[in-house]
Amino acid sequence: MSKPFHQALFSFLDLNTINYTLDKNIVRFKDYNFSFFLVLENEENTYVDFIKKRSFESTNFNALLIFIWFDLWHSKQDIILSKITHLFGLSTKLHARKTTIELVNKSDCEKFFTKNHLNQPVIGYKRIGLSIDNEIIALASFAKRRKFRDDTYSAELLQFSTKNNHHINGGLSKLIKHFTKIHHIDSLMTYIDLDWSTGEKFKKIGFEMDNQRDYVSFELEQEHNQRRVTVNPNSHIFNTGSQKALIHF
Repeated sequence: MSKPFHQALFSFLDLNTINYTLDKNIVRFKDYNFSFFLVLENEENTYVDFIKKRSFESTNFNALLIFIWFDLWHSKQDIILSKITHLFGLSTKLHARKTTIELVNKSDCEKFFTKNHLNQPVIGYKRIGLSIDNEIIALASFAKRRKFRDDTYSAELLQFSTKNNHHINGGLSKLIKHFTKIHHIDSLMTYIDLDWSTGEKFKKIGFEMDNQRDYVSFELEQEHNQRRVTVNPNSHIFNTGSQKALIHF
């Protein structure tokens, strides 16, 4: 493959003296348990092929294959580089105990997620942020709780993000703890993007993995380079599904 499409990625790796090898579209790292698959434009990709590639990478290299899509790279390169920075442990590290809980309005929530989250903003019913020096550095949006037939209550963590290139130790736990203080619930669920993760950080704070959602196909709106969900079976833009995670209180 030619390097210009992902030149900023290779420049980042070189700048941080991270050794890598390139095998067609796959970037491998000797000292890390993940690899990158660079999904290029005009390639006829299929979900089945991607699952086979991920299985091969796991079996032969003990690595999670992470998919970096051409369209997201073009539109959200800063966010992708931030996620990569975190994977390599190079993010600015802050402690949740030094942050202040802050409720965030819809407009500021949309702006924060647009700038710092790879997916389209999901505003939610309750938006809770962590701030330092009056600046939001982490944000979670939650759905309104629901009552089930067995008289238990559950809610959903819709979206969570930190400020680009920052990692907040204990940040997600602090946000969840505050939400459960103001809204009594018996359980909380969320969905994990399988293009990037298997949910390890959620497991560490008590989430258990549940059922998996099927992959979603997209079409690309060329004018704004934005994804839109499509039912077109021939679409070559898709995700690898999402994993439901659940925690009980």
